[in-house]
Amino acid sequence: MNPSFSAAANRLPGLFRSLMDADPFLEKGRKWQEKKSGIYTFSEDGLVVHVGRTRNLMQRLRGHVSRSHYSASFAFKRSREAMGVNATYRPEGSRQHLMDTPDFAAEFDRQLARVRAMQVRFLEVPDPVDQYLLELYAVLELGLPLSEFETH
Repeated sequence: MNPSFSAAANRLPGLFRSLMDADPFLEKGRKWQEKKSGIYTFSEDGLVVHVGRTRNLMQRLRGHVSRSHYSASFAFKRSREAMGVNATYRPEGSRQHLMDTPDFAAEFDRQLARVRAMQVRFLEVPDPVDQYLLELYAVLELGLPLSEFETH
């Protein structure tokens, strides 16, 4: 095995423990979060429901709670799942088309409110290799779906 990869892999359990031990917070998009790189989680009812990677925590968290169906991708994905709608790149069923549908827009607003209420944990991880590996490791450890990686 490549020695650099092996060393990075050996760091993952400790980094994961540090992430899970981080103090949770509700504030999203605050100045103290600016330009912080690392891994974050969203928790709902005490369970981690999302793991993400970012180069700017403030910007990413603001995006997650904005009314934009492009930057609030987690809320949008949850809306599609709740409504039983698959992703498509055709005009019919596109993001904009779905947002123009009153029932879907209402579900998006509901999911956005849920994301806004979720607790966040964050671990600053400056090394991009550690970030990529820790994101995958955390998803696997937490038993979350790998579908999040379809957009990476």
